[in-house]
Amino acid sequence: MKIAIIGSKNFDGLEYHLHNSLKFMGHDIFHIDVSDVVKIPYRFNYYATKLFPKYDEKIFLKIADRIIDEKPDLVIGVYRFIHPNCIRKIKNELKNVVAIHINPDALTTFEYQQIFVSDYDAYFTKDPYIVGFMKGKMSLNAHYLPEAFNQRVHKPFEGKDRKQLEEETNIDVVTFGNMYPYRANMVKNLVESNINIKLFGVPDKRFPQKAVQNNFMNEYITGDRKSEVLLGAKIVFNNFHYAEIESVNVKFFEIGGIGAFQICDYKPIIKEYSVIDPEKFTYKNINEAIEKIKYYLDKPYERHLLSEQQREHFLKHHTYEKRMESVIKIVNEIK
Repeated sequence: MKIAIIGSKNFDGLEYHLHNSLKFMGHDIFHIDVSDVVKIPYRFNYYATKLFPKYDEKIFLKIADRIIDEKPDLVIGVYRFIHPNCIRKIKNELKNVVAIHINPDALTTFEYQQIFVSDYDAYFTKDPYIVGFMKGKMSLNAHYLPEAFNQRVHKPFEGKDRKQLEEETNIDVVTFGNMYPYRANMVKNLVESNINIKLFGVPDKRFPQKAVQNNFMNEYITGDRKSEVLLGAKIVFNNFHYAEIESVNVKFFEIGGIGAFQICDYKPIIKEYSVIDPEKFTYKNINEAIEKIKYYLDKPYERHLLSEQQREHFLKHHTYEKRMESVIKIVNEIK
């Protein structure tokens, strides 16, 4: 099948993993990003599309033209800000094409809700709450699609055994990603409880908290380096965004796929994903998180056993190939 993907080409992003996995499955992929049709920095272009509606439409109609030239069987939109006329034009010109949208984020990231007025044949999103809302309130053809991990990228760090890596990394607890205020407040509680935590990613420059900033490593981790840091840390502290109503974040699957040991927020849906009892590695409040972190710090055998069991389970059930098999099956039914 020839598949066009509309979205970012950044390494380790959802679009990258969709491209990589669908190609691995034998499909022909045409991947187009905004930067392929306009040669200005992404950030400036993004705000230009917000301020100038005609410019926004023009950019996405150029993307539509490029896709029409490729004549794909399937179009996958990932950007949440794709102009509705982009999808409309593709559907008008290519009568047999199926267009779908895969939304990887929480409900606070729907931009101007462009996807709800676009002519997609199906919508895929990770939160059962959003699926129910889209189907029940708007009669959209919405489907539940949990996030996943790419076993060719999110894999155990090679060349060192677990014990040696932990000794060399020398990190008790690690967290990574954007340090939003809610996340910083949670980390602050860990710091004040004398937990040795290191932070990788993007600090909050608007509202910095000294107790948190002092623990930043000033490094954004991806690929092999992400595997090295997460597997080398004794515990990965994974606190979900508050808008994860009935879902988990992509880190949940990446950490499990790498084989690292995580402690994360409790969500009932974790029982669907996990081979081990969620009570062993989830918390319902920050005090419980602190208790579990302190419990596991000096129990390497237990940590390693649980995380290895989880990794084997994730390899069987939670790769992008597994997710795309489900998507392609629904697409074929639409055709």
